[in-house]
Amino acid sequence: MKPLIVLVHGANHDGWCWSPVLERLDRIGVAGRAIDLPLTSFEEDTAAVRAAVREAAGARPVVLVAHSYGGLPVAAGGHEADRLVFVAARMPLPGESPAERTPRWGHPEFRAAWDTDDDGAVVLRAEAREVLYSHSPPDLAEAAARRWRPMRSRVPRAPIAHPAWTSVPTAYVVCAKDRTVRVEAQRACAAHASESVEIDCDHSPFFSAPDRLTAILAEQATGGFPALPGY
Repeated sequence: MKPLIVLVHGANHDGWCWSPVLERLDRIGVAGRAIDLPLTSFEEDTAAVRAAVREAAGARPVVLVAHSYGGLPVAAGGHEADRLVFVAARMPLPGESPAERTPRWGHPEFRAAWDTDDDGAVVLRAEAREVLYSHSPPDLAEAAARRWRPMRSRVPRAPIAHPAWTSVPTAYVVCAKDRTVRVEAQRACAAHASESVEIDCDHSPFFSAPDRLTAILAEQATGGFPALPGY
């Protein structure tokens, strides 16, 4: 049974951001799909992750990939996946309050680039584009910025009981030129993963390093690096 790679986006985004990776996975014959988190609450985001994994689990192995905020609902709802990959993603420790760790997680540049609207949703300001996509193609950065979504989900204050990565084989991808998440915080997470790798890219490797990221994900799914143009 060929594995399925399920891709989970981060805060204020949608599954479209994974399009460059999905195109490359399709080109090399690796199945992938991206989900849209509701971004209405952490609990509903977790339910969406759990439902996506259960839909595929049993029919084929599932490699569940989380980017940024997506690491939290994946940690809470990804227990039935066969492998996890965290990409510059929150990877909460057992007994740790994710909300209390937030000041040590986010880069100051990014924390200055968002607001809360009148309805209480977090929205990104124009300055966030340069922070999120500093090494990405401008056309993709512009397209992504047009698709930003208000986010009502909140980083949970209560610890996540039995995070999925403690029982599922996990790889961590550090984005070494990240201006959104502190690189040292990513490396601290990577130290707890089964394996880790660093990419010399910004916070959005699906735009800035899609060949390299696709190769890493394909290796997790198939056990070997496929031939990729430009890799």
